[in-house]
Amino acid sequence: MSLNQESCIANATALSAVEAEMLVTELDDWLIGGDKLEKTFRFKQFHDTMAFTNAVAWIAHRQDHHPDLAVSYGHCKVSWSTHSAGGLTRNDFICAARVDALTR
Repeated sequence: MSLNQESCIANATALSAVEAEMLVTELDDWLIGGDKLEKTFRFKQFHDTMAFTNAVAWIAHRQDHHPDLAVSYGHCKVSWSTHSAGGLTRNDFICAARVDALTR
């Protein structure tokens, strides 16, 4: 099963650095920075940025797993991290894969 077909689970445990590096290869251009999984999406129009941001919010709501978002006119930076686990969990990668699916 691909990551974007999985669902987040409650009380997920932190991944090791090796596990996180293996999972990031399944995503499109996401970067691991410390305890965050990040990617900046770029758009030509503000309404495209906002439509994307709202779609990310919907994914977050449905998965009960919420990212940090930095939104500007032509881009949205999405950062996933599981604060309760103290790092990255499989949930972060599941949600990142679902966000990637939006842009395909």
